[in-house]
Amino acid sequence: MRSCRAALALGALLSGCSSGPSDMGADFVVSVDDESFVLRVHDAETIRLARENLEGRNHAFPIGPLRAGDGGFNAPWSWHFDPEEVRMTEAAVEVCDGRPSYVESHPSDFATYCPWAARVVRER
Repeated sequence: MRSCRAALALGALLSGCSSGPSDMGADFVVSVDDESFVLRVHDAETIRLARENLEGRNHAFPIGPLRAGDGGFNAPWSWHFDPEEVRMTEAAVEVCDGRPSYVESHPSDFATYCPWAARVVRER
């Protein structure tokens, strides 16, 4: 099985340099087809890119490692992006793509998740 490490490295490269953790994080509602999840972000550059995506100014989507549990913000899903490590990218390998429900039913397949069809639809 191919590793998603290459996808994460590619995503970090394409999303630019991180400006480090922000003092305040942000939560975004992200739509993938007819499903949605909540993305919590602590990185200032990633917050900026997610807000630009909400405004239709880029085609970026989240990429990063998943953690077990809803994290206190991503119910009803039993997983969440790691808020410290998630980034926004415009390209990634297909092996980490999928709908939230597919991730839910195949969690061991997604050490890294990168839903290509994801679009930020709201900031909470």
